[in-house]
Amino acid sequence: MLKSNSARVAVILCFALVAAACGDDDSPAAPTTPEPEPEPITLTGSWSGRVEGNLVIGEASAELTQDGANVTGDWSMQMPEVLVAFGAPAEVDLEGPVTGTVTDMTAALSFGFLEVFAPYFGNTECAIDVTVTSFDATMLEATWMTNNSCMDPVVDMGTLSFMR
Repeated sequence: MLKSNSARVAVILCFALVAAACGDDDSPAAPTTPEPEPEPITLTGSWSGRVEGNLVIGEASAELTQDGANVTGDWSMQMPEVLVAFGAPAEVDLEGPVTGTVTDMTAALSFGFLEVFAPYFGNTECAIDVTVTSFDATMLEATWMTNNSCMDPVVDMGTLSFMR
C-alpha cells in the first residue's frame, strides 16, 4: 500500500509541476512594434495618359493636389487637330485649372479652360466635367463630358485613363 500512495503522490506532484510550468509567466514580454499606418491614397501628384472622345483624342497631363476632400490643380494637352480646324489656335496647348471633390476612391472634377479659349468654346464657363470612377496609387480611370456652357462644335464626351 505504501507503494501505491507514493505513486499517487508522484503523479500529483508531476501534474502540479506541469501546471506550474504552464501558468502565467511574470517575466516582461518583449516590446512589440505596431504596424505603421498605410499612407492614404490621394489624387495628389503628376498624372498623364490618354483622353479619348468623339472629337478629341490625345495625350494629356494633370498636376493635382488633394487637401481633405478638395482637389485643385492644372491640366493640359496639345491642341487637338479637330479643334484647330474649328478655329482654335494651334500654337497654344489646351489647358486650364482643375477643381473638384473626392469621395472615397471616386471624384467629381472640373477641367476648365484658360480665358483665351472662350471665343472658340462659347464662353469662359465652358469646362469638362470629369467623373473619376476609380483611382489608386498608380492609375486613374474616368469618364468626361463638356458641360452645358460649351457650344457646338466643341461639345464632346469620352474617357480618360491616367497613370502616375
